[in-house]
Amino acid sequence: MARIPVSKSAIAKIGQAFGEAANNPEKREAFRADPAAYLRACGVSEESLEGLNVVLHEDDDSTLHLVLPAKVDDTRLAVQDQDYLKMLGTMAVLGCCRPVR
Repeated sequence: MARIPVSKSAIAKIGQAFGEAANNPEKREAFRADPAAYLRACGVSEESLEGLNVVLHEDDDSTLHLVLPAKVDDTRLAVQDQDYLKMLGTMAVLGCCRPVR
């Protein structure tokens, strides 16, 4: 369900780049200035980003951005596939920096 194709081996590098941007003002500014270039620098291919408008949204103590998927699997939704619903729910709150109860 990834929005952009990336190799599993790039996931940790992407995570590190996001973590560094969250904590390092210079890296945060680089990410703000050109999100696509920042993603390419951490291993996302040009082909994966082709044709996409990459927009960075930043949470703070009083703002939480949720991302509504462009489309989900209607069939799995209609039959209430619990694994699929759990995956959608996880994706919805994954970026939240608050504990899941």
